[in-house]
Amino acid sequence: MQERKMAGKLAAENGTAKNINQSFWRHKMIPHLTVRSTYNSTQGYKAHSHSELSIGLITAGQTLLTLPDNQLCLSAGDIILIEPKVVHSCNPINKLPRSYHMLYLDNYWCCQILSRLYGHQIDRLTCDQYPLIKSAAHRVLISLLDQLSCISNSTNNNVTNNVALNEKIELVLLDIISQYVSPLTNTSDKDSLAYAMKRLLLRDITDSPSLETIATQLNRPVESLIRQFKARFGITPKAFLTNHRIEQAKLLLKRGMNIVDVAGEVGFSDQSQLHRAFVHYTASTPRQYQQLASIFDNNR
Repeated sequence: MQERKMAGKLAAENGTAKNINQSFWRHKMIPHLTVRSTYNSTQGYKAHSHSELSIGLITAGQTLLTLPDNQLCLSAGDIILIEPKVVHSCNPINKLPRSYHMLYLDNYWCCQILSRLYGHQIDRLTCDQYPLIKSAAHRVLISLLDQLSCISNSTNNNVTNNVALNEKIELVLLDIISQYVSPLTNTSDKDSLAYAMKRLLLRDITDSPSLETIATQLNRPVESLIRQFKARFGITPKAFLTNHRIEQAKLLLKRGMNIVDVAGEVGFSDQSQLHRAFVHYTASTPRQYQQLASIFDNNR
């Protein structure tokens, strides 16, 4: 069941205690995630850092994000990623209140996800540190976080609904990590093409563009793009896309979704194609994985 703690009198301003309307949310099903929701706060913060990957979602007002080499004015609807251990501060503008959610994702867990996506051990990560392009996935995440806030403030928690909510959150987090978080390596000017290619591959995994289509969009030869993608990420574009689809399929299978529906949901042409890829990447069939996941969940 979820662990919850309400936060009050958390900060000091001019040497006096100040109440902040905010709550913290955690759940044992997602131990790698902590959510902090803050409402109508004018509280400022000194420069600090977190050991986790931070995801900020502004829901009302504006805030000024200060990074080591940049400042960004964030408004309602903006989403920002902040790498672990990067010093930053988020402060109100003109002393006006703002509301926001902060998600703190365990760095080790993020590296594990990246290791599965890229097919080799990853110990350090980097991410896009500018307001992300608003997409359906981001709107879904904000909606889910609003639901979390309602649950946190309710005395009648529905366990079944909470489980479904947790699973939806996992799917959206996977989508964000896949698109905007990458292994940390030495970068070069050619990396921008690899990043652009990754974003195009994941824009819609049910109908991902062919390499030829991407090459036309980026005005580069297919072979050159494949080489640059593999040089940056250590994996071919096709293998990366398949890894992403398998990781998303795992989460849907854990939810109990029909295997045929899972295949279509993650972009495989049919159940047989999903079966072959799943066995190749996980050494188990989709049904075996679903049954094992169900047994594990029932024993928690």
